[in-house]
Amino acid sequence: MRNQAWYVAALIGIMCLIRFGLSAIGYVDPHWLMQQLGAPLASNLQMPYIIRVWAIRDMVLAILVAFSNQATIKVLLFACIAIDLTDIWSAHLSGLEGLFSATDTWSLKLTAIAALLPESIALALIMRNSSQTQE
Repeated sequence: MRNQAWYVAALIGIMCLIRFGLSAIGYVDPHWLMQQLGAPLASNLQMPYIIRVWAIRDMVLAILVAFSNQATIKVLLFACIAIDLTDIWSAHLSGLEGLFSATDTWSLKLTAIAALLPESIALALIMRNSSQTQE
């Protein structure tokens, strides 16, 4: 995130805060997060472990993005976008299979979309700025 225009840094910072904040909550209290997502512990005994694995992945990714330089930021943002798109698709498929209610499915999708929007805009701005400097 170093050496970025202030507005790109702000978008990346928002994404990192969303990704890291939600993940930290999930790591510290996966049972509470499961309750918020409509995934009761009684029928999902492995979920606290899975949530913690997801949480560590996202916390590490947020830290890597926050401290990245211009050479690595694009690759990391592409990775973030790919992860969020697969999270949205997974939530959609889970909703179709009846694993979550429509409300819970949208809650899962919106969580990923909240990080996807600022990181996508930031990547587009970085790509635009790099193409303008090459001309």
